[in-house]
Amino acid sequence: MYEVREKERIGLAFEQAGFDAQVRHVFSTRARDGGGNLSLSGGRDRAAALAERHFWSERIGADPADWVVGSQVHRAGVRVVGDAERGRGALDPATTLPETDGLVTSVRGLPLYVAVADCAAVMVLAPGDRPVLGVAHAGWRGLQAGVLARVVAETCALAGAAPGGCVAGVSPCIGLAHFEVGEEVLAAAPERRRVRLGARWHVDLAGWANDQLLGAGLVQGRVEFSGLDTFERADLCFSHRRDGASAGRMGLIAMLAPAPEAASPPRA
Repeated sequence: MYEVREKERIGLAFEQAGFDAQVRHVFSTRARDGGGNLSLSGGRDRAAALAERHFWSERIGADPADWVVGSQVHRAGVRVVGDAERGRGALDPATTLPETDGLVTSVRGLPLYVAVADCAAVMVLAPGDRPVLGVAHAGWRGLQAGVLARVVAETCALAGAAPGGCVAGVSPCIGLAHFEVGEEVLAAAPERRRVRLGARWHVDLAGWANDQLLGAGLVQGRVEFSGLDTFERADLCFSHRRDGASAGRMGLIAMLAPAPEAASPPRA
């Protein structure tokens, strides 16, 4: 990912070929003063969160009232969305799409949103003349349930494309060094993504996401990672593990870019 500087704020964006041409997106970060929360729920400052949503929406040319937001219940529910879902969860958390951790669309200019604070926000694109965009909230429970495999399957089905042609990006998430786990998570994680550090077991969440994307048919060279640990980077990231239940939320906001205008015929 590379840095996007906006009015002394830093956002992040994926560099995978295809994203720049067909997707407008940004991953928001924490402000220097500790602000930057995008979440409207949990007793957080609603006015400040709406201002943040407006700030980052403006960066990609989106309307914050158009965001489509899933309820993010740490499962594998995926919805194909279009104009009928425009604005669901954008201004009121009570209107988020229920039982939804993944969103897929072929509608250009429809902004999809994923909130995170240690989990990974994952973006999948089936590029082409009729591109399809998928996003997912991928924590360990969602990965255990197969949320990324379902997002890839729904994206490819809608696009009529093979997964090997897709590109994907995995946002900052909690890193191996700080994702100390108990027996429940340890039993759920792939064996190759479990590491014993001293007396404790740890899990590589980003690596687990990578495995699921490859298992769904993507090619390794077409999956991009931020490489940032949300727990470690308190200057940029909120972290539920580090800051507790009151931690703010960062977010991935992404939409398919408008279709390029057809070139005017040459004058005679």
